[in-house]
Order: sequence, then C-alpha cells, then structure tokens
Amino acid sequence: MAKMPYEKVFSKRLENIDDKVKTSFVLIRQDIDEIQKTVDAMRKYLKNKDKQYQYAKKEDNKLRDEFRKEVDEFTQKITQLKLALAEVRTIQRESVLVRDLAKIEDRIKTSFKNEVEGYKEQVKNMKIDLREADRRLNVLEMGIVLDKKKNGGWFSRKSKD
Repeated sequence: MAKMPYEKVFSKRLENIDDKVKTSFVLIRQDIDEIQKTVDAMRKYLKNKDKQYQYAKKEDNKLRDEFRKEVDEFTQKITQLKLALAEVRTIQRESVLVRDLAKIEDRIKTSFKNEVEGYKEQVKNMKIDLREADRRLNVLEMGIVLDKKKNGGWFSRKSKD
C-alpha cells in the first residue's frame, strides 16, 4: 500500500467524520421531528381532554346548580307545608274550642234560664206571701183577729169586742 500523505488521510477521515456528523445531525433532526410530532399530538390530545373535562365540569356544575335549586324549592315547599299544617292544627283546635265554647254557652244559657225561672217562681211565691202578710197587717191594724177555720181556709174574720 502506498502511503498517502497525511493531508489526504486526514482529509478522508475528516470527510468520514463529517459524513458521520451530518448523518448524526440528520438522525437527530429526524428524532427531534418525531418527538415534536409526538409532543404536538400529546398537546392536541391534552387540549381535547381539557376541553372535554371543562365541558363535563360545566355540565356537572349545571346539574349541581339545578339540584341545589330543586333542593331549595323542595325545602321551601316543605316549610310551607309545615306552616300550613300548623295553621290547620290551630284551626282544628280553634274549631274544637268554638264547639266546646258553644256547648258551654248552651249549658250556661240553660242553667241561667232554669235559675231565672226558679227566681221568677220564688218572686211569685214571695209576692203571694207579701200580699198575705199585707192583708194580715191590714186586718191586724183594723183590729180583727184572724183564726184558722177548718172549712174557712187559712184566714177567717172575727170581730173583736
């Protein structure tokens, strides 16, 4: 083999190294391009997933808000029903009280009516007794003594001599 000058050997080695470096750079660029495509695909996928997540989150929030509203309405209606039930119970108590009061009032009226009739009878009897007493006083003032007679009734006239 013939000796080649150093420059040629050196230049050939440099060309080989240069080819290897160029090939390496091309391979690195290809790898970088592939990695960039993978990163872009991952970004696109993540953006898509983020959009899906955001949409699902909005829908979930809408459902939660709607549920809260329904729960609030339900709670409000339950409260209204409780108040209405309390009012119904109050009205029932009042109606029972009104019925009881009406019965008591009727009893009082009947009792007073009976008492008034009793008092009227007593007044009537007292008036009769008063008339008899007045008549006896008048007779006594006139000087006539009344004695009981068996067939003459309670009072009979007898003159005093």
